[in-house]
Amino acid sequence: MAEEYKILIVEDDPGTRLALCDFLKQNGFQNVVSASDGSSGLCCARDYHPQLIISDISMPVMDGYAFIQELRSHSALKAIPIIILTGRAEMVDLFRMAEIYNYLIKPVEPQALLDMVNRVLGIGGTVEDHGSETVLGKIEKIEEMMAREKEKKTPAMRMLWKNIKRILRKNNAD
Repeated sequence: MAEEYKILIVEDDPGTRLALCDFLKQNGFQNVVSASDGSSGLCCARDYHPQLIISDISMPVMDGYAFIQELRSHSALKAIPIIILTGRAEMVDLFRMAEIYNYLIKPVEPQALLDMVNRVLGIGGTVEDHGSETVLGKIEKIEEMMAREKEKKTPAMRMLWKNIKRILRKNNAD
């Protein structure tokens, strides 16, 4: 049953955070807690031991990338599946290239969120990608691939790689 699962939401926008919590609770997930940034989220994850984390990427104090990296450095937390939320639609191509499937673009469609939560938790279906266990590794893989392929591609491809690299740097700086 859905009420058995513990879910942690890490989102800096109070309205979005509350809406996500309320929506999940209305759909049977009663054990939902939230944090306003990656640092607070890390503390909650240590104390709460959720079965799923839903995290924004752009947050103050500790962004989603640093949060995921910290989670993956703790043996008790590194296997927790993560659904990534982003308000940056330009990240979609990057996520697809990195074979990251558990992401949603804000504003989040409620049914899409529920479907993804159920899929990731294995409720009523199979689990494909348990989240961002390798997000940072996949991003590094893209950067390595870009470096190797840069000289082999056409000017248009070099421009695409340059834009992807710019997006990566910008998102890491945010």
